[in-house]
Amino acid sequence: MATFDYSSFSAVAKRCFRDMARELGYEQHSGISYSRMTGGWHEVFGLQASSGVEFFYVNVGIAVPDLCPVATPEKITDCGMLLGFRLRDVDDTGGFDRATKREVEDSAARVLTQHRAIARPWFDALGSWDAIAAEYLRVNPIEEARIGSHGTSGGEAFRSATYGYLLLKAGRTADAARWLREAERLFALPEYITRDGRIVHEREPHARLQKPSPGDATQLVEVREVLAMLGVPA
Repeated sequence: MATFDYSSFSAVAKRCFRDMARELGYEQHSGISYSRMTGGWHEVFGLQASSGVEFFYVNVGIAVPDLCPVATPEKITDCGMLLGFRLRDVDDTGGFDRATKREVEDSAARVLTQHRAIARPWFDALGSWDAIAAEYLRVNPIEEARIGSHGTSGGEAFRSATYGYLLLKAGRTADAARWLREAERLFALPEYITRDGRIVHEREPHARLQKPSPGDATQLVEVREVLAMLGVPA
């Protein structure tokens, strides 16, 4: 078990990353959570440390607390990243040292260097809603050619809705409506669990109907409200 010369990583990180956050224009929500509003979305980075491990990770990405126009916006500290990656140290390892307060301080300087070299160009390339939407489509298992035939095993309903909302942010209303109709179709599909653990959408002998999760049920209602708002017939 690793030993540390401090009791709280978050407390040490809050002090060590304060100058970096100020220099980059980020708000410091806590010792491990940082964000900057730009262009209607938030650039975020978070520090992730596991108990007893002598290094920490830095997760960088884009968050949109008000993605769905009819949902209550999330707090930025509770909002997950729509796009993101893990920042690597200057030696190309995945973690940054944190065994001592001095190591955390030195790591903060290297995080700043890596943020400027890697994260900043990545953020700059995603400088519009169109660019964010295109990247979201590229990295997720949904495709234009599969509209009407996506399944639900890989979270395609949620991803289709998210992509539709991003298109709406980009002002592409017709494209957004098409993807939100796909999300509606997927959220509304019945799911049956067969005896051998498969999920199917048409009932098979001895298959059991799975009740939609509260989250899926809420998202279906929201998607339908947005489609109605767009004037798309039910």
